[in-house]
Amino acid sequence: MCIICTAMRNNRAIDVLLNLLRVGLGIFFLVTGVLKIGEMGQTADFLTRSDLLPEFFSMPLACIGIAMELVVAVCLIFCLSYRGAAIWGSVMTVVFLLLYAQAWARGLSLSCNCMGSAHEIVNYPQDTGVRLLLVGAMLLLVWDSRRREASLSRKPRQFDFSDA
Repeated sequence: MCIICTAMRNNRAIDVLLNLLRVGLGIFFLVTGVLKIGEMGQTADFLTRSDLLPEFFSMPLACIGIAMELVVAVCLIFCLSYRGAAIWGSVMTVVFLLLYAQAWARGLSLSCNCMGSAHEIVNYPQDTGVRLLLVGAMLLLVWDSRRREASLSRKPRQFDFSDA
């Protein structure tokens, strides 16, 4: 009996930690998104310097990226469309990770308006590692959203013995 109680307590602790992670990442995305709104030009410059798309795509992509960041933030904080927000957040962080990885592989010198501050990237391995941790955290939220959805979709069996 003690083992079951311990497992139940641990399950509650895991739920609390995952909720803290969800809200924490939501606040992180909200803060970084709001900070980027005032410095939209720097975000567009980062996309231009990454040299992947023509320059005229930079500002619309910066606007879309910041809007995605804010929507994911609000959805994570208030647990609205949790699974969709976790998947979108994962896709978004993977895309940013790929932008950094390709810039690092090509030897580009970039400065970015990300993670809450505008700075020149001088240590690509460290910045890439931080983004890998962010991707891992988002993938953990995708797993949690699937787990919650599965637990909500289970319906208890009801046996009817009235005819017996």
